[in-house]
Amino acid sequence: MKKFILMILAMTGLTLVFSQPSPLQPIPSDDAPELALLMGDLQRLTHKLALSAEAGNAELAAFYLHESQEQLRKIQTEAPEYENLPVALLIDRLAHPAYEPMQSAVTAKDAKLMREGVQAIVQACNACHTATQHAFIRITPGTEVNPFNQSFQP
Repeated sequence: MKKFILMILAMTGLTLVFSQPSPLQPIPSDDAPELALLMGDLQRLTHKLALSAEAGNAELAAFYLHESQEQLRKIQTEAPEYENLPVALLIDRLAHPAYEPMQSAVTAKDAKLMREGVQAIVQACNACHTATQHAFIRITPGTEVNPFNQSFQP
């Protein structure tokens, strides 16, 4: 009887050893960046650009203009498409052209033209949102409120 019990235990042990699943493998993560996070960074930079323009601070506006354009290029590289929408193409057609007048305004250090440049950029953002069925995301210059612990005065 002891031999029978030992044989059953041995068989059960072998069954358990050979029936173990393979070691856990990490679940592949989706390496695609989240477009909302990239756009949120762009929105923050654009808001700081707007506050700089509103304050007439061409030097600071030039800095945030450059950073905003860098962020646009990052979005084009890291998220060229999103849910089958041509994000990179829309940035080329809508966003980049909207930034050109702002560059001229900053170079001229013209506060009025900088404020108009911000309006053109905001309109381009909203046109892109409309083109991608995201018209419910409406961007504003946001110059009436400064949530940053930063002065935008020259």
